[in-house]
Amino acid sequence: MRVLVAAALLALAWPAAARAADLGGGTPSTSARSYRSQLTLVTLRTAPAGAAVVRATVPARCGVAHITRTNVPIAGPFAFTATARERVPQDSRARLIARVSVAGTAAGGTVSARIRLEVHGRTVERCNSGTRAWQARTPVAETVAGPPRADTAYYGLTAQPARPHALVLRVGAGRVQTVAFQYRLPCSHRVVETDNLTPGGKIAADGTFSLRERFTIPYAEGPERFRVKVDGQFTPAGANGTLSVSSKFGADHCATGAIQWAAAP
Repeated sequence: MRVLVAAALLALAWPAAARAADLGGGTPSTSARSYRSQLTLVTLRTAPAGAAVVRATVPARCGVAHITRTNVPIAGPFAFTATARERVPQDSRARLIARVSVAGTAAGGTVSARIRLEVHGRTVERCNSGTRAWQARTPVAETVAGPPRADTAYYGLTAQPARPHALVLRVGAGRVQTVAFQYRLPCSHRVVETDNLTPGGKIAADGTFSLRERFTIPYAEGPERFRVKVDGQFTPAGANGTLSVSSKFGADHCATGAIQWAAAP
């Protein structure tokens, strides 16, 4: 993303829906180890009538909760509680039941999750995320370089279509601490909606950074091997760049291609 450095401020090609009606962010994590006690990912897709589709992802010690609530009135403060039930990918016998509470305004608020794991209908574990503060932004991508803001969180979106996909980034002293994001992963025989937290790295003198990650997730049917790339450039208004995820699961190959992202403090 070093090629993004330019002498003039100019918005990149960015979906009109993301500028006009989508907000994204959440709560960043200060390290890869602490994401279960800190991270959230939140998006809002607004409508002219003053309502929104609100999505929230909340990790906790025993699992990760994902909820979607439609027709949330966001003209003023809002609050709701939703229950989600989903399978645990690594164990086909297990089910995750989560009760998630979200409150705030379109710009931010609080979120919490109570999670229960069941195997054959019997509860085997419970955990609670505690209450976490989240923020959301409608980001604008730029091509002019700017310095990163130390000890600052950046909130935004990727440019994948169909629905908003949140991104949160945390900056420490001279380095990116973590980048977390949601993404849609097309494969040969399936399409997956999921999320990832990428460990950080050093920020170059020109305000760019380049993160690379490889990891494997074991399943009963075999391992899925992932590669993640996140490139970015800090700007006066925030940060922007591209990211990509690819994986191989047996004969099934998956790849997002290059995805634009933008975030603001």
